[in-house]
Amino acid sequence: MKQAMAGDGLPKFEQMFIKIVLIPIIRVFFTWNISLFLINRETKIIKKLLSKVEKEDLQKRVIIQRIFGIEEHSSDYSVNMTLEHLRITGSAIMLIISTLSEEKEFPKEITIEGVKPKENGEDEAKKFFDFMEKYNIFIKNHKKNKSKMTKKHPWFVEFNNLEWACFMFVHTFVHRRQIEKIIKALYSD
Repeated sequence: MKQAMAGDGLPKFEQMFIKIVLIPIIRVFFTWNISLFLINRETKIIKKLLSKVEKEDLQKRVIIQRIFGIEEHSSDYSVNMTLEHLRITGSAIMLIISTLSEEKEFPKEITIEGVKPKENGEDEAKKFFDFMEKYNIFIKNHKKNKSKMTKKHPWFVEFNNLEWACFMFVHTFVHRRQIEKIIKALYSD
């Protein structure tokens, strides 16, 4: 069996379902405040999940069955690798939101490979929660405009600044489910 590569993407049906069904729903019903509320809820769930994991287990890579919204390549992460990915991606999203909010073009190419974890460090949980506090302050203090300027997600469609903030929640939700599966696999024996 061929090893999946970073950036291979999602199955076509899944990608189309997200584009045709989920993104339009988010565009209609989500606001800045709703997305921030939901991402804070996800962060609390992640914190509770991690409280049940031994520190030395946070860096153990575990193979899980691929879940909706995650490419095959990401199915052998540790909890800390998943948190690192969320932090790297979240930092990039903050830059995109900030740039688009000023109605400026975000010139840097966004790649899936560019947001993959690199360290699997032992202090990743602290870095993640510190980042989420920073993100929270950023969004709370951010003007709540809806930019005309957009930036394309590598797998999906063009997003404006608000849609990137909504994507931040959806992305965290998907990877929180990945963390749950990793923890379940760690302690299933």
